[in-house]
Amino acid sequence: MSIKIDADQLLTLLGNNGEGWVQGTWGNDTAMCLHGAIRRCQPQPGDAFLIEQVARLRGWGTDWNDNSNTDWTQVRDLIVSGIEATDADLADTFGPQWEHIVALVRRVAVLTTDEINRLAAARAAARDAAGDAAWVAAGAAARVAARDAAGAAAGAAAWDAAWEAAGVAAGVAARDAARAAARDAAGAAAWALAVRDLIGQDGFTQQHYDLLTKLWRTVIGPVHPDDAA
Repeated sequence: MSIKIDADQLLTLLGNNGEGWVQGTWGNDTAMCLHGAIRRCQPQPGDAFLIEQVARLRGWGTDWNDNSNTDWTQVRDLIVSGIEATDADLADTFGPQWEHIVALVRRVAVLTTDEINRLAAARAAARDAAGDAAWVAAGAAARVAARDAAGAAAGAAAWDAAWEAAGVAAGVAARDAARAAARDAAGAAAWALAVRDLIGQDGFTQQHYDLLTKLWRTVIGPVHPDDAA
């Protein structure tokens, strides 16, 4: 399942001498940062958001691209050496549910306008003081369940990848409320999935997991193959 980005495609976009490489912005179709180019070369939708989280952990994330100490020679050397997120990289980044998180982020990346609007409608229908409080409590329980720095990092990485994928899928045409709902649904489902193996520990319950994944499961489908309908 490792994700590999074609070096020749990246160099075609960024230029052998870095003439298409920029810092401090995602850029456009003629000049872009490294991760902007990766988004255009990803093997399938969603892969770039997963690689961004691996890259952050490994030290060559978006902040590295934008660092004033990073120059084109370093970026080109990284590209030539091979940009790849191996199974081990993905496991280190997203934890024991990494395969299911990969599948979830890829699904988030291809959300349709209809699905995004349905997520927004479901979120609006569920919103009231009690529902919002329960949502916050479930999220807090999921974070407590992570227990250690590695677990918290995996949950945060899963959230970030899914949240960003949902925002890009929604695009500029989606209403702000619909985009926010899609991001909330995807991010919450991803975080819950990252700690799914910890249900029953440290106060994180099946009810918490079900609440965090409910929007996604109701509109799109199961987050994990063993989830009940």
